[in-house]
Amino acid sequence: MRNFSIAIQHTPDQADRREWVRAMVEQIRGENPTIPLAIVEDKTREGSWPTYLRTLEAAASGATHHLVLNDDVALCKDFVASVRRVIRARPFNLVSLYTNSRAAFSAWNRRESWVQNSGVEGAAVIWPTALITEFIRWQRRYIAHDLPWEDVRVSMWLVKTSRPAFATVPSLTQHLGVGASLLGLNGRSKVAAWSLAPDKSGLSIDWSRGLRAPVRDRMHIRPEWWQYLRE
Repeated sequence: MRNFSIAIQHTPDQADRREWVRAMVEQIRGENPTIPLAIVEDKTREGSWPTYLRTLEAAASGATHHLVLNDDVALCKDFVASVRRVIRARPFNLVSLYTNSRAAFSAWNRRESWVQNSGVEGAAVIWPTALITEFIRWQRRYIAHDLPWEDVRVSMWLVKTSRPAFATVPSLTQHLGVGASLLGLNGRSKVAAWSLAPDKSGLSIDWSRGLRAPVRDRMHIRPEWWQYLRE
């Protein structure tokens, strides 16, 4: 059984986010009291990217995988056990447990459980811990320090290193803070295209479906974002 740790990126000065984190911690601890779990707080509004970096660095020693959660998501039932099964299916790739891509419906029509993407949507991402140090070093060398969006940084790294990323279908998390993005990325489209309800278990998903040839999507990195890349 592969071991994984969890870290939640948290801005604690907002009451709704404190409540969402409390609910996540209660559920995770209820499902597995011993799993390594860290809350990485941005108490001084240092910024989303610096906090995300500290969240990545909070991976537990000895963990083969590290799950980074935003503080504004809801989790499906049997979340911890479901994540273990996802890791077992795709142990070597970044996997998003959330996607708002319409490609999720194409996968659903094919009765498959995966979307392959060129980037990530950052609400809930499983990292193989072996890739964390490589990513941190790469972005330090190639990306300007003032790029504020961590998912854009990660997606640029994936594109430039020719690594695919994957998203689960359905999403095992749902984005709750659609109208309260800390970076102004609000909108109705910021919810999962298809997610499990909190009372529905991820253990019901067959992760072998679509494993070898999943539906493909493309993460669009805006031209102005590439200006932050130093080559």
